[in-house]
Amino acid sequence: MILDPAFPSESEAVQGSDAWETTHISIAKALRTVWSGRSVRRALSRCRAFRLAGERGLVDREVFPNMNPLRIRTRLGWLSLVLSLVWSGAAVAEPQASTVRPPQGAVDQAEWLENMIRSHRFTSAEVRAATGLGDEVIAAAVKQWGALSEASSVGPGSTGFTNADGPIRLLPYPGGRHPRLGFFEGAIHPQRDTKVSLFTPWQGGGYVVVDVPEAIWSHLGLNYLAHQHVPTIWEKVGQRLEPVEWSRRADGSLTMTRTLPDGVAFGVRVKSDVRHAEFQWWVRNGGTQALRQLSAQVCVMLGQATGFTNAAAGRRILEAPFAAASDASGRRWVITAWDGLNRVWQNPLVPCIHADPRLTDCPPGETREARGWVWFYEGEDPAAELQRLRPEFLARPIPQVSSRQPIPDKLVVLTFDDSVASLHGNVRPLLKELGFGGTFFITEGFSFPTNKADYMTWAQIAELHRDGFEVGNHTRSHMAIGPDLLGRLREELTHIDEQCVRHGIPKPRSFAYPGNAIHPRAIPLLQEMGFRWARRGAQPEFAYETGRGVAYEPEWDHPLLIPTTGDARPTWTLENFRRAAEQGRGGRIAILQFHGVPDRDHPWVNTPLERFREYMHWLKDNGYRAIALRDLDRYVDPKDQPQDPWAVLRRRQHAASVEVTK
Repeated sequence: MILDPAFPSESEAVQGSDAWETTHISIAKALRTVWSGRSVRRALSRCRAFRLAGERGLVDREVFPNMNPLRIRTRLGWLSLVLSLVWSGAAVAEPQASTVRPPQGAVDQAEWLENMIRSHRFTSAEVRAATGLGDEVIAAAVKQWGALSEASSVGPGSTGFTNADGPIRLLPYPGGRHPRLGFFEGAIHPQRDTKVSLFTPWQGGGYVVVDVPEAIWSHLGLNYLAHQHVPTIWEKVGQRLEPVEWSRRADGSLTMTRTLPDGVAFGVRVKSDVRHAEFQWWVRNGGTQALRQLSAQVCVMLGQATGFTNAAAGRRILEAPFAAASDASGRRWVITAWDGLNRVWQNPLVPCIHADPRLTDCPPGETREARGWVWFYEGEDPAAELQRLRPEFLARPIPQVSSRQPIPDKLVVLTFDDSVASLHGNVRPLLKELGFGGTFFITEGFSFPTNKADYMTWAQIAELHRDGFEVGNHTRSHMAIGPDLLGRLREELTHIDEQCVRHGIPKPRSFAYPGNAIHPRAIPLLQEMGFRWARRGAQPEFAYETGRGVAYEPEWDHPLLIPTTGDARPTWTLENFRRAAEQGRGGRIAILQFHGVPDRDHPWVNTPLERFREYMHWLKDNGYRAIALRDLDRYVDPKDQPQDPWAVLRRRQHAASVEVTK
């Protein structure tokens, strides 16, 4: 935990005394602050600072010449505890406006509401603080999920989700409720970006919140902090970091990535197993100078776990590489460890335990990583359990981080269908001006052979390729894929492939389903013909007429069934476009579909040129990265495919209350 900016951190207090010796704070000044009714937060920090300083023999003995350091430390400890209780009441009452994150669409909203109400048992006020949703929406969700949580729980604030013999239940922590029980002044406006909840394997046992990482340090200073308190190197120069979200992978793990303004990226993967969860933290140096003295704080917050509320009632073990805490009975334990360990410690005011990792120096272009765990143990001999864990877990080789780039927030794929002439005349120059990529899906259907006022020539299509854009396959006749026409699909695709090669264009590796019609038997054929990516529409999750869709979720969505996030319509405004593009965050990618700009032959999917310019300039002005479908290969391995390609469609339909069809 990090103290007030006026004081060194608790970790710094342990590492050395020079900072304390030069602070020259008077205990009398701290006490005057308390009794005069001035800032409780400042008084609390000063008292805690002196309690820690007393432990290092740095207390000003002239103030209390007849009191030994032990008594000074004890009294200041009690005063700090009382002030923490006073401050906690004030902190809870403070509005947390900066933590509000409105859900991005119906699916996202349904998933977060279930997370908050059913799993974390949030109150309506806490849901509102996290989402900003209105009372009616929250009341309806409480009626649905609240009944389930009450039926499955065994006590106030507890959860009934237990699986002693299966993997630990793992969820993103939703925000809205402060994950600490005390020392709130050390974590103002906590962000959910790096926090995950691990639900204990004990009936009604609640959950622990792991902040991974809570903070990252290097020789440059404080590179990242998951709340407001001490200014980071970015806050000092007025740069604000955008929120990021966790992404659920097909194997059930959670991943999070963030790229800092200097190009340095970091990320975490959390995977649950029987009675434990494993963490992998990595830093990739995309900057221009080597990173030295890399370390992190990883906070395991215990207050939401049943029996762990009162740190004084339980036991603590701090023996590197382990930090462990028990409940009041002394039989249930939460244990954490990291290889590449920096130090172990605890903060009973939160309450929390730490086993903080460090990394070796990281030159530009290289990646460094560390691995950690949280275990849940029940028994009489925690020392024997630690001896068992050491060879079983810490001796394992560290898994390699993927060579692919982390998926950044604000990543969109621009796609353009049907060979419309305006795509060459209007879209091409604007994308070149803005430095955007895009995929143009080519068909010879409609009146393409004869109507060159409305459709491109192959010479123009070849020019798109020479300008660096991707040319994709949309079948020869714009044939909708159905059970009666599957036999013609190979011929339809082969024709466009051959036309591309004939005009100096590489054989396409991206495909778009004509009319957004999909069929399970198309996937094996597309794979056989060498296609790596295929874009579908937003159906069946959403009705075609609205143009609404869902973001692409790698590993959940099959790479040959990538959904459309937004299918532009003539009635769209910037708000419709923005709603689609903003779904590209938290490991999700926004896939945007356009037709002609304008499209005279298909007015129902027409996009006026001025409106399109408005969309593209909004992307540019708001820091979005626009790529072609083929460029997904930088971020996603197309070999990572779900066992059931249709499972995610059914999940989304259920979440959005859409009729299930396939």
